[in-house]
Amino acid sequence: MLALGASGGLVPCPSALVLLLSSVALGRVGLGLTLLVSFSLGLALVLVAIGMAAVYGKKALPKSESAGFRYLPVVSAALITAIGVAMTAVALGVVRL
Repeated sequence: MLALGASGGLVPCPSALVLLLSSVALGRVGLGLTLLVSFSLGLALVLVAIGMAAVYGKKALPKSESAGFRYLPVVSAALITAIGVAMTAVALGVVRL
């Protein structure tokens, strides 16, 4: 929950900054502020939804670690590694899509 708060509130969003600076450069400050407010409200709603899912979703998980969740970090790390290797192979031209 602390990481969600830090990523949503403490760190400035580059996309919002680009949106606001672009609207100032185009002379449409009102439109830029309206888009920025709606952008921020959407971000707040998503962060609240993720937080609520984390708090209330804890009850849906099984109590014991024998339900297959023990190996979940290993499987997810292997999947991310495989995706990274595939992306590297495509970037180097070893694999053509």
